[in-house]
Amino acid sequence: MINLYSKILFFACTSMALLCSCGEIEIASQDDGFSQKCASSPSINSFQKNFGGYKKGKSIPFKHSDGYLFSLAVTDWDNYMDEHSCQAKLDILLESAYPIYSIPLSTTAPTFYYDESHKSYSGVFEVQFGQYLFYLDNPLPHKQAIAQKNLDGKDTIFYGPDSLYIGKMEINGVTYDDVLVSHGRKYEPSYDIHVMDKVVLSDAKLYYQEKKGILKIELEDGSHIAINEKEK
Repeated sequence: MINLYSKILFFACTSMALLCSCGEIEIASQDDGFSQKCASSPSINSFQKNFGGYKKGKSIPFKHSDGYLFSLAVTDWDNYMDEHSCQAKLDILLESAYPIYSIPLSTTAPTFYYDESHKSYSGVFEVQFGQYLFYLDNPLPHKQAIAQKNLDGKDTIFYGPDSLYIGKMEINGVTYDDVLVSHGRKYEPSYDIHVMDKVVLSDAKLYYQEKKGILKIELEDGSHIAINEKEK
């Protein structure tokens, strides 16, 4: 009896190892009919993959509200697997030499999905700009809600947890479609070594588009930086 159990266990482990070596495990449930797929590849498959067309080495012209021109360069674009959480991660870094800006973007995506819609909807970008934090939703459900409203006349606009669809927006002489705005948060220092800094709501805003990425960042003091494609 023990030998039979050992053989069954060995066969099960061997079969699982073969499945893993193929790069994807599929677990089917006969009860509810779903299949869970766990991929070994760190590839990001949602909107984050091509967000902003950001690729290492790309330079994007920007303009400060004070009038001076500068460029944000993509100095890092790293898509990798977090082995501890078994999740795909994407880290992007935008930097400028003068003024000295450093804008990291990061996202985490599951490596499993139950259907194609779950696969394409997943993901939120976290953006840090100085003391400010912004969370950028997937534009897809926003766009689909707008299309549904135009079709049946009902107000079905999708309000994500952090972003709001605002449609067209003109920035430095160029009109952009499908623009969303994210209302920011900021770190509030405690000035007490025994108390952690808090993250609170702020009046800062980040405007973005899936195709061009970050379009404009407005700070609480009224200043802003904005993409400046007309003069590039």
